[in-house]
Amino acid sequence: MSSTGSITEAPETASSLKAYAREIGLAGLAIGPAAHLAEAEEHLRERIAAGFLGEYGLTAGCEERFTHPERLLDGARTLICCALPYLRPVEASPHSAGGLTGLVARFARGRDYHKALHEKLTLIAGRLQELVPGSGALILHDTGPLLDRAAALASGLGWFGRNACIIVPDYGSWVVLGEIITDAALPVDPPLETDRCGSCGLCMAACPNEAIAAPGQVNIHRCISHLTQMSGIILRPLRRSMGRMIYGCDICQEVCPQNAGALPGNPADFEPGPMHAAPGLIALLQMSKAEYAATLRHGAAGWIGRNRLRRNACIALGNLKDASSVPALARALLRDRSPMVRAHAAWALGEIGGEEARDALRLAKRHETDPDVTGEIDAALGGG
Repeated sequence: MSSTGSITEAPETASSLKAYAREIGLAGLAIGPAAHLAEAEEHLRERIAAGFLGEYGLTAGCEERFTHPERLLDGARTLICCALPYLRPVEASPHSAGGLTGLVARFARGRDYHKALHEKLTLIAGRLQELVPGSGALILHDTGPLLDRAAALASGLGWFGRNACIIVPDYGSWVVLGEIITDAALPVDPPLETDRCGSCGLCMAACPNEAIAAPGQVNIHRCISHLTQMSGIILRPLRRSMGRMIYGCDICQEVCPQNAGALPGNPADFEPGPMHAAPGLIALLQMSKAEYAATLRHGAAGWIGRNRLRRNACIALGNLKDASSVPALARALLRDRSPMVRAHAAWALGEIGGEEARDALRLAKRHETDPDVTGEIDAALGGG
């Protein structure tokens, strides 16, 4: 059967793709039409109007760019959605790690999930080509111009939790999502029942910043995961809620009953990787450009750059309030080339307190010219 004709491929084609997906370690594969995601477009419009997505440069009128898979590939008919599980079978809790250590969300530990997922999607696209010779395919994951979660919902791969995460049967929300848009006409799956949270609101109650404004509505300006990834200065009232988080946040997923007993993935898909679950904060703060380029640059967190990770390390150190970190923070405040790092080092010193910290702040104030940093120094010294 030709992929360029009007005939839908036999159900055996879809069954073969799903069996192969399980064979290569995917949590699921579902097939939907490559059609306008109208409900998702309206939902996106509501979030933009509420001001929840300004950091990403999303403004009114741009919604169509992210909700029309049929426009991304000539002759597109089908949307193949896949989920790759990243929960490890056995893992010591990083929350119990001693010393000056941070926390990294599960999806960012180990090898870059973009690469792991792309490898799986490439294998699926290859099997599709074997089953439907001559078919075209476009692989997308996270960075592509399509709403991954909306596509997963429309295809029946999973359903939306109140925390806006896609929950996949048996695997929960511990998955990363990707898609293949193809001109092959495959039989589609029905969407899953969408309202499965019932009266549960554990995720909303557990979020330290009340970022889940309403079921399925996350205000990214208050979301800790977003705060660790955003550029620039993080607002002072939000820093303490970040705790030891260096990249991402798992709080709303950890309390979700749908994740209780979730099946793990294959750790080999994500290892070896450069990022530990509980990285040393002083080493991270003092990491050189060369060290970063050789290690963390290649992980899932690498895209935000060395300075943002070091900024986050300053915040974590300030929240830990351990006086042994004062010398490292003082060096960062006095010598670091990044005003962003200096500003958050000043805040951390103010949180820790003590004469050594105050001496460093007073010394820095004599020479600092950046207004963001001077503002943080004044605040840390009690003048702002």
